[in-house]
Amino acid sequence: MKFKNLALFYIVLDSILIAVTSAFGSVELLNSQVAFICSTLILFASYFGYKSRVKNKSINYQLSEQEIELFEDDIDEQTQELDTQDSNNKNDKKPAKFRKIDILGAFKPLRLIGYLILIVAFFALLRQGIFEPISFLVGLALMPLGVFIAGVFYGRK
Repeated sequence: MKFKNLALFYIVLDSILIAVTSAFGSVELLNSQVAFICSTLILFASYFGYKSRVKNKSINYQLSEQEIELFEDDIDEQTQELDTQDSNNKNDKKPAKFRKIDILGAFKPLRLIGYLILIVAFFALLRQGIFEPISFLVGLALMPLGVFIAGVFYGRK
């Protein structure tokens, strides 16, 4: 999905959220909008972070040492498995092997700033005495729900 389509999709979802929560009052509208804007900032920061990471990896066409090790391990395991199946026709299962997980995408600066803004906004609402947990959670839940809906809708095309 292109960024423009994603942004338009979330503008429509935000319009629906505004229409629904404005019927309940201004405090609920404020809470839901603060949560929705913060979660959308996190979404777009993640989108740009992963997009640049994929772009950089695809331009270089180079595998990292960890990825090369994973591929070598898989090839070695497959050849050993074929050798053992030829010599022994046993169906013994090998113990599960834990692989290294690359978590660099979780610590991108823009994404961390988005989470920081969410925490500061939460405490600001709480300190002012206008925090409404249900409307705040509805605003937060709309972002992952939107990702699911967009995945289903655009996955069919």
